[in-house]
Amino acid sequence: MREKQALTTGEVAKYCGVNFRTVIRWIERGHLDAYKLPGRGDNRIPVDSFVDFLNNNNMPIPEELDLGGHKLVLLADVDDLSADVAACVRRAGWDLMVTSDPVHFGWLISQHQPAAVAITQMQYEVSVNRLLKDSDAKDVLRICISPGGVSDTAARDGWIHLSWPTDQPQFVLQLTNNVAA
Repeated sequence: MREKQALTTGEVAKYCGVNFRTVIRWIERGHLDAYKLPGRGDNRIPVDSFVDFLNNNNMPIPEELDLGGHKLVLLADVDDLSADVAACVRRAGWDLMVTSDPVHFGWLISQHQPAAVAITQMQYEVSVNRLLKDSDAKDVLRICISPGGVSDTAARDGWIHLSWPTDQPQFVLQLTNNVAA
């Protein structure tokens, strides 16, 4: 559970790597929800609103503000498909780690114990299954995404196969259902 319920403009600025005056402009323009303290009138940004702001702008959520949010590790080539999937994952409120290197992918899984993994190349299914079994992470959501391929939401060997962008709503549904689980 988070200790803080609200942040100062300076704290938000530090998390985002901007000047605190930029944060004040975001508040004034309605991009970021805040309230003013009685007396001096300092702004306070509710942590939930800030996390929503970060998600909506595809920005990473600092670990200390994450409510144990779900993590997804994506193994994909750097292309439009991976950028699309990444944006979708962040909009769904998940923390995302992306790599195009299978060895780094395995390392990310072992270090971060994600709730879900996604790949864009079917040839990695067997090795990822073995890796998850070896790391005792059998209940990890596994999604294989292919551009314009055949979708098959029935899990085979633990994998759900989705076609992108056609099955994007199904992808979000899978993530949402996994959050509720």
